[in-house]
Amino acid sequence: MGIPEIISIIAAIVTAPFSSWLTAKLLRNKYDAEVEGLRAQVEASKADTRGDELENVKNGMSILMEQVVEPLKKEINAIRKELARLRRAVEKVNNCPHVAACPVRIELQRAEECEPRSREPTR
Repeated sequence: MGIPEIISIIAAIVTAPFSSWLTAKLLRNKYDAEVEGLRAQVEASKADTRGDELENVKNGMSILMEQVVEPLKKEINAIRKELARLRRAVEKVNNCPHVAACPVRIELQRAEECEPRSREPTR
């Protein structure tokens, strides 16, 4: 074995671990960059999901308002109008010439006697 062969063996022994270390370091940097890119994608997906959830809640609320709340408001207003008409009619009972034998007045008085609290306003 000559000096050039010994130098090449020593160079191979020194350069092999160094090249392995350098390759591992470069691959590690590459994989770290890929992992960071994937993490950014996951965060973007989470943000999109939150936005979609908020949009779904908003759509659900608008459907609820259209299909439930608005019809209930209309029905409550109609009931209020009917109740106002009934109150006006009941207030006129005492002026009726048939007040003594009025079955409506008798029934209303019977309801007041049975359920005295039912006439209290609820608020």
